[in-house]
Amino acid sequence: MERYQDCPMVLREFLAYHETIKGQSPKTVSEYYLDLRMFLRFMKLIKNEMPYHTDLDSISIRDVDLSFIRSITINDIYDFLSYLANDRELDDHETGIGASARARKLSAIKSFYKYLTVRTKQLTDNPVKDVEYPKLRRSLPRYLTLEESKALLKAVDGPNQARDYAILMIFLNCGIRRSELVGLNLSDVYEDRIRVIGKGNKERVVYIGSACRAAIDRYL
Repeated sequence: MERYQDCPMVLREFLAYHETIKGQSPKTVSEYYLDLRMFLRFMKLIKNEMPYHTDLDSISIRDVDLSFIRSITINDIYDFLSYLANDRELDDHETGIGASARARKLSAIKSFYKYLTVRTKQLTDNPVKDVEYPKLRRSLPRYLTLEESKALLKAVDGPNQARDYAILMIFLNCGIRRSELVGLNLSDVYEDRIRVIGKGNKERVVYIGSACRAAIDRYL
């Protein structure tokens, strides 16, 4: 855990738990690290009554301990969520991050407190337990029609035609994520199905049709 040396021990232990015991992917653990580091930096800002627009990156959290975390209230949590929604500066100099990004950070905080109260019982009170997630706008997925799918496949050309055709056939038949397709190995391809490793290293089996299998065979 050397890459998390700017974190207090309680946070490093949480990250180690998710990395070694829960088996979370390095990307997931890194997102926990970034979200919780920001959260604790903001808590120090308001608890120490620093100027509100102090650069969070300049605030050290290495001295944060259980006593400090125990002092955090539900109102402090709401202050952090309000800061994210209205005052957090983005790369394009706009302020406020979207509901989905706020929900991800809240999820990290909830996971942190669950670890402290349920898993390790280092705390008895969980101020974030009843905090609701930001309401997300859900849009219906857009699908290609059969004719659009045929046109897409007919348009495949070039020196990597067999490979690209197989990639598109897998996408159209299986609906897997791009990262999941990139992670496929020869040993994951069976006669009528493929083995997919998804988010959180979760494994699932997806069945493929004969046309998709034929496209894979042509590429191989």
